[in-house]
Amino acid sequence: MPDRVPPAEIPSNDPEQLPLGAFEGTPLLPFGESAAAEGVEGEAPLLVREPPVCGEWWYDAADEAEARPGATLVASTPVAPVTPPPAPPLRALRTPSIAQRPVTPPTPLPALEELKSIHEAHPGDARTAIALATALDKRGNIEGALHALKRTIDAGADGVALRCARAKILSGRLRYDDAEAELRRAAKLRAEDPDVLLQQGILACRRAKWRDAVEPLEKVATLDPASAPAHFYLGEALNKLDRLDDALRAYQRAAELEPANFRALKSVGIVLDRMGRPGDAAAFYRRARDAQSG
Repeated sequence: MPDRVPPAEIPSNDPEQLPLGAFEGTPLLPFGESAAAEGVEGEAPLLVREPPVCGEWWYDAADEAEARPGATLVASTPVAPVTPPPAPPLRALRTPSIAQRPVTPPTPLPALEELKSIHEAHPGDARTAIALATALDKRGNIEGALHALKRTIDAGADGVALRCARAKILSGRLRYDDAEAELRRAAKLRAEDPDVLLQQGILACRRAKWRDAVEPLEKVATLDPASAPAHFYLGEALNKLDRLDDALRAYQRAAELEPANFRALKSVGIVLDRMGRPGDAAAFYRRARDAQSG
C-alpha cells in the first residue's frame, strides 16, 4: 500500500502547539487498494479522511457512510469544473452595511527605554523593576531581566514579589532548580503569600509533580478566589491525578474568570470527553476555537 503522507507534512499533535480548529490539515488516505479489496470498481483512487478522533469538530459524510452496516462506497462521477463568480470590487466590500466590531486600543505601556530610565533613577521601585524585567524577558534578554530584579532586591525593596518574578522567568526557561531556590528564599519571608504559593504550584506542574502542586494551588484558590491561573493549574494537576470531578470544577472556574482563555475552555472539553460526555465536550471545543480565533 503506498505511503499516506510524507512525514514532514504530518502536523504536530502536541496540544500546546496545535492551534484549535486547525484540523483541516488531517492527512488524506489513498482509497485505491482498500477499495479493490472490498470489490469497489473505479479508475481513479478516491481520497478519504481518517476517522476523526474525539474532540475534533469537522464532519465527513464518508465517515458516516462507512459506519452504517451494509453501506458501500462507490467512486464519484467526475463533475465538470464550475467557474466561480468574479470577486466583488473592493469598494463594494467597504459599504457601511457591513457591521464592524469596535476595537478598543490597549492602554499604552512605557517604552523599554523609558522603563530603563525610571529604573535607573529609582532602583528600589519594585513595580518598575518587574515591568522592566517582563519587557526584557519578552525580548529574550533573560540575564538583563534577572539583573534588574536583583538590583531592586539589593536596594532594599520587598523581596517576595521580586523573588517570585525571578522564579517565573527562570521556570519559563526550564531552569527549574534556580526557580525553586528563588521560591525558597521568598517563602522564608512570607510562606503563605499567594504569589509564592502560586509559583510553587506552577513549578510543580511543570516538573510533573502533580501531587505536590495540589496543596499550594488549593491554598491560592482559597486565599484569592479570583486567581484564574491558580484554578487552571489546579485543574491540570487534578486531571493528571484522575480526579475528574474536581478537575472539571477547577477548569470551569478558570474559564469563568477568563472567558477568552482558550486553553481553559479546551481543558473543560478534554475532561468532559474523559467523563464520557462528548456532546458537552464539543460545545467547549467550539468555544475554545472561537476564543482562539477571536
